[in-house]
Amino acid sequence: MPSNATKAPRHDPGLKIERPHLEGQQRLTLIVGMSCRNLRGFVFMWTHIAHFIWATARASGCISILPGVSSPLSLTLVSYWSSSKELYRFVRSPAHLKWMTFLTRHPNSLNLFNETYAAPVSANFVKRARGYAKGLMVKGEENSGA
Repeated sequence: MPSNATKAPRHDPGLKIERPHLEGQQRLTLIVGMSCRNLRGFVFMWTHIAHFIWATARASGCISILPGVSSPLSLTLVSYWSSSKELYRFVRSPAHLKWMTFLTRHPNSLNLFNETYAAPVSANFVKRARGYAKGLMVKGEENSGA
C-alpha cells in the first residue's frame, strides 16, 4: 500500500444505524435555497431569516426544519411536512408572504429556488433520527449496515 493511502474506517459495532419505516407515508420534503444579489438582499435575508425559520418550525404540519449556511451570501433550508395541504397552508402564511412580497418589490435582490420531493425510498440515520424520519422510528429496531 502506498504511504499516502488511507485505510477505509472499520465499522464500529457500537454504531447504531436506524432506518425508519417509510411505507405509506405522505410526508414531503421542501428544499429552499437563497442567495443575495446585492446589499438590500443581504440585509433582508439576515434580518428576517431567524423569524422565518421560527415561523416555519411552528407552522401546522411542519415536522422539522434544518437550516444551513452555505456562505455569508447563501442559505439552504430543508423542511419536512406532514402533507401537501399543510405545506400549501404555510405558503399562504404571513411569514412566507413577507418574503414573496420582498421578492416582488425587489426582484434583483435575492436568488431563490425551491424543490418539493415526495417520500424517499430509503433513509438511514446514525445515532438520532432527524428531519423526514422524526417520529417514524420503531423503538428497539436496529440495523447494522447502510
